[in-house]
Amino acid sequence: MKLPQILKTPHAWSDYTKADLNTALKAAAKLVRSMQTLSERHEQVVQSIIGGDVFVEWDHYPENDVRDDKTAYQYFYHAHPGLQRPFIEHGHFHLFVHAEKMGMRRPNPRYALCPAHLITISMDAQGIPNGFFVVNRWVTKGPWLTKEQCALGLKHFNIQARKGTKEINQFLQALIQLYQPTIFKLLEQRDLIVQKLSEHRDRRSVFADPMIEVVCYVPIQLMDDIASLESAVQDINK
Repeated sequence: MKLPQILKTPHAWSDYTKADLNTALKAAAKLVRSMQTLSERHEQVVQSIIGGDVFVEWDHYPENDVRDDKTAYQYFYHAHPGLQRPFIEHGHFHLFVHAEKMGMRRPNPRYALCPAHLITISMDAQGIPNGFFVVNRWVTKGPWLTKEQCALGLKHFNIQARKGTKEINQFLQALIQLYQPTIFKLLEQRDLIVQKLSEHRDRRSVFADPMIEVVCYVPIQLMDDIASLESAVQDINK
């Protein structure tokens, strides 16, 4: 099986109910506001998260991550060498949840210091998100969540920590809300791939296999998707 698998199914607003479309439109408005606020300061998302630091591959931005102990969420931005990706990106955000604190898993000393990975957001150099992907368990070393647990964690994703800027926190939250169905389809594909890979070997060896890093990826076209969303809302509200 060639990995990562790239999902090419277009984002379809026609699958949404009227209520879901209006919720997505609110998320899109919040997303755009956060980006506009940064633009008014002559910044964009990637530039803002890096700050005045020299950008170094593999380093976390900000250092020691953005963590919200109250909500149990965490994220950071970084980049790998370009040849390690079958798609073009500047870098990506890794989003996590401390699943034990959220009551999503029983406490396990093995994972006491490792949050559970939720999703990765691929970014271009202009600060525009261009896709989502999921990684194998060894990459982040935390507990492996089911797609239902990931969906629950993403549904409530909220960061209010002082370390992260308000605009980036809102950007991430709104982006997830906007693309929830797309992300959930990606997680479903992740589980199908892991199931297929585990048919003739122990699943633990699949999770630890260094040759399996990015499991699957879905590209997005943010501005085009928002434009088509606005059209879909206008049509359904006529």
